[in-house]
Amino acid sequence: MQEPNPEIFSNNKWTILKEIAKSEQTPTELTEKTGTSLSNIIQQLKLLEAYNIVKKERSQERNYGGKPKTVYSLNEEFVYAVMLKNGKAEKRVFKIEGITTVLFNALFTANIEDVLFILKFNTKNEDILKKCKAIGFIKSSKESIELFLITDHVDEIRAKFSNIFIDDGSGKTKKIINWTHNEFEINDGLNRKDKYFMDMLKNAQVLYDPQSILLRAKEKRDST
Repeated sequence: MQEPNPEIFSNNKWTILKEIAKSEQTPTELTEKTGTSLSNIIQQLKLLEAYNIVKKERSQERNYGGKPKTVYSLNEEFVYAVMLKNGKAEKRVFKIEGITTVLFNALFTANIEDVLFILKFNTKNEDILKKCKAIGFIKSSKESIELFLITDHVDEIRAKFSNIFIDDGSGKTKKIINWTHNEFEINDGLNRKDKYFMDMLKNAQVLYDPQSILLRAKEKRDST
């Protein structure tokens, strides 16, 4: 397997990847959305597949000829970072996994001041990532950060982590408020169109979601 080159995320490949990140796409759909030729799309997809960034699968839907459609989706998650400072200019690609998932999602979700609090909360309390299926960022204020946790260990997580105070190392402290539920509670709330769950999922932005549980719940909320 080839290691991704940072340049793989530039130009027309980036346009293709932005569309695939939204939802799985067929080459024909990508052609229409990017305004380029089908042959060029296929060529770019082959290169992205070689780098293991995208994968192709047979869809249950069929095209006009009756054959199953071929759809492309993301196979790996990466961050493409650029560093510019005195004495150094560098581009790097980082694979998103484990605690780095929380770090990079927080960088693109919360304000920079909150990133350290969120990261410290997750590294200081190892049970969070071990026992939570998903973590979402809801909102923050000067005094607190609110998170949405999905876990099978609801009682334990609520007892240990509902309200935790985190020090950023410079003397500033924020309270981490965790709203904790299991999948059954969330699905039941969505089926009832309960305002609490509808609002919570509308605002929750993914920090950690290896099985796409939070993402699917948000999609269900939007389609309800």
